[in-house]
Amino acid sequence: MAVLLVLGPCKIAEARTGRIVLVVTGDETIQGDLKELVENFEKTQPLSGDSLGVLQGAQSIVARINNALRSRGYYDGRINATVDGRPIAEADALDAIDAKPENEPVSISVEVATGPRYRITEIAIRPPQSQTSLPDVDRDKLGLAKGDPADAAAILAAQDKLLIELRRHGYALARIKREVVVDHATHDAEITFTVETGPLAKMGPVRFSGSEKVDMVWLQRRVPFKEGEPYDPEKVEAMRGRLTSLGVFNTVRINQAGTLNANGELPFDVELTDRAPRTIGFGISYETQLGFSVNGFWTHRNLFGQAESLRLSAEINHIGQQGYSALDTGFAFRAAFRKPDWWLSGQDARLEAAGLRDVLDAYTRNAVTAYAGFDRVVSPRLTARAGLAGEISRITRNGMTMDYQLVGLPLSILYNRANSDVDPTKGYRIDAEVTPWIGNTDFFTVLRVTGRTYFDLGEPGRTVLATRASLGSEPAISIGGIPPDKFFYAGGGGSVRGFVFQSAGPRDAFNNPLGGASVVEASVELRQRIGKSFGAVAFVDAGSAYPYFFPDFSLFAPRIGAGGGIRYYTDFGPVRLDVGFPVNRREGDPAFGLYVSLGQAF
Repeated sequence: MAVLLVLGPCKIAEARTGRIVLVVTGDETIQGDLKELVENFEKTQPLSGDSLGVLQGAQSIVARINNALRSRGYYDGRINATVDGRPIAEADALDAIDAKPENEPVSISVEVATGPRYRITEIAIRPPQSQTSLPDVDRDKLGLAKGDPADAAAILAAQDKLLIELRRHGYALARIKREVVVDHATHDAEITFTVETGPLAKMGPVRFSGSEKVDMVWLQRRVPFKEGEPYDPEKVEAMRGRLTSLGVFNTVRINQAGTLNANGELPFDVELTDRAPRTIGFGISYETQLGFSVNGFWTHRNLFGQAESLRLSAEINHIGQQGYSALDTGFAFRAAFRKPDWWLSGQDARLEAAGLRDVLDAYTRNAVTAYAGFDRVVSPRLTARAGLAGEISRITRNGMTMDYQLVGLPLSILYNRANSDVDPTKGYRIDAEVTPWIGNTDFFTVLRVTGRTYFDLGEPGRTVLATRASLGSEPAISIGGIPPDKFFYAGGGGSVRGFVFQSAGPRDAFNNPLGGASVVEASVELRQRIGKSFGAVAFVDAGSAYPYFFPDFSLFAPRIGAGGGIRYYTDFGPVRLDVGFPVNRREGDPAFGLYVSLGQAF
């Protein structure tokens, strides 16, 4: 038996669209925020679909506006949302939408009267069932005071800051309950934080778990406190940082116990997730005059079970360098070994060796280098490095070849208050380097100090003004005894952009860089984020090497380069492309320089 089913013509409803017409009266402080809230909602969740979907979307926006008003202290705010004069909370609003032509956007009128903004008249901090405020609480650190708007975000932030203050006083198990009482007659708000401090705590034992590849007993050396010390949350974060900095863990999770042990100590359980021990990677960079540079590396970050790392790298550089044949390139092969907590906790031993060839306008250098030393973390902000370096090199300059055997004592100090090593947005760094060198009968010392500052000008991390200044000098028995590769040079992507690498300084009759026994550099760069992943920069660089021990501006003015660039931000740092133009260009200088690499210029 066959069944024939005949369907008559049917109409498929078209998707409707809606738009919000927002009108805000009252306090102008919040008008911009409400407008931005509506715009963002319509971008991420457009009012579209059938009539019911459009109506429900409008109701959702109104609910968010109401929450925004109350969270900012506008407890008397009123919202009138209608479709053709019918409140969207009533059933006939759906009929009003259905009555409109399907191809016509539905306008939803949202009128907001903010009313007065409530102010805080009292902030009480007291223990349970007591009307006496707790002593030893620095209210200035809470960021909340009488007379401030009753802003929910500010109140929650003050509660968090109060909890941090209590923990800094040793109350690791402190708890806070918050109560906000508003008076609609006076438009006032009273804030009460009820604090249960719990007992004073001491730092307790640390137990590690989760890692199958790292020596758990050795990890105890990374704990920056002793059992029985007064509880300090900063030392807990320091422990997290010291474990993370090893580079062998994907995650470090520190769980504090909910109660103290019999000794009044707070135990810690640290859950670790191992990271793959081996990594291979590649990189590429480009400068207009120097050409391309490609590199690759292999790293083992846990060689013997105590986070010892070995990195082997190779690089071919100056590929396609102007004025050189395709095969006349430079190269470098390097090996670097690091042993954390060598001899003392917080002290890393380093062994490095390299074989390299530099092909530059200033000189051609073939060298073998070696270094042995240590890095010492003096404090979370201060790091010192000391070691012993050796070098055997053959350097050709202007057709003359010289052999050098050098022994040096590199010493450096880094004071770092920047908020990131990869893409800092605030803070500063100061580097100071001193390296005495002795070779044959010559003795000289390389001195250099460099400062970098980062100012966050607007929305956090979006607009940053970065500055850099550097000064170097090389006291020596004789300037002529300093090897060409140890002279100071300026110019290039990390120095004065717009000028060829090493060219911002004295030159010979053939326009080859001579370098000098002193250098001065300065840079200013404005960095602006655009959207989530992109950014733009504008910069001015200045600097030059000088032939004598101190920069002498009477000989010639520093070279100046200016330009701009774009940034593409990734999880491992920004990719940069800069174009620099020489402002005080000399004969032989190119019209511009193009630079592509990973990371900010400084």
